[in-house]
Amino acid sequence: MDDRAQTLADKAEIVELMTRYCFAVDFREFDELRDVFATDADATYVLTPLGLGLEDVHLSGADAIVEWLSSVLGNLGEPGPRHAMTNFLIEVHGDHAHSRNYLAGGGGLYTVDHVRTPNGWRAARFEMRNFARPATPPG
Repeated sequence: MDDRAQTLADKAEIVELMTRYCFAVDFREFDELRDVFATDADATYVLTPLGLGLEDVHLSGADAIVEWLSSVLGNLGEPGPRHAMTNFLIEVHGDHAHSRNYLAGGGGLYTVDHVRTPNGWRAARFEMRNFARPATPPG
C-alpha cells in the first residue's frame, strides 16, 4: 500500500476506534471499551463545566479508565447517553497519531493521542473536555 493509501486507512481506523468508544460507553459494553485504550493509557475528563459539582477526573491505565466509566455509567437507567462525534481532524505520523473531534451539538471536544499496536490503533492519551452549559436549578 502506498503512503497516501496507508494514511487514509489509518485515519479510517482511528475514526472507527472513536466510534467504538461511543458505542461501548452508550451501551455500557465495558469489555469492548477496554479494547479502545492502550494498556498504559492516560485519560482526563473535564467535567466542571457541567455545573453538577463534578470534579475533573485524571486516570492512568486502561483498567482504571474502564473501571471509572463503569462506576459512573453502570447504574444509569435507559436511555443512557448517546454520543455522536463530528469534525474529525487526524494527523498520522508513522505509528503515532493525534485526533481532535467534537461531540455533536458542540457539547465537547475529544483530543486523543493514538498509538499503533499489533492489535490496531489504541488511544494512549485521551481527553474529553465538556463544553456544556452549567446546569441551572429548577424553579
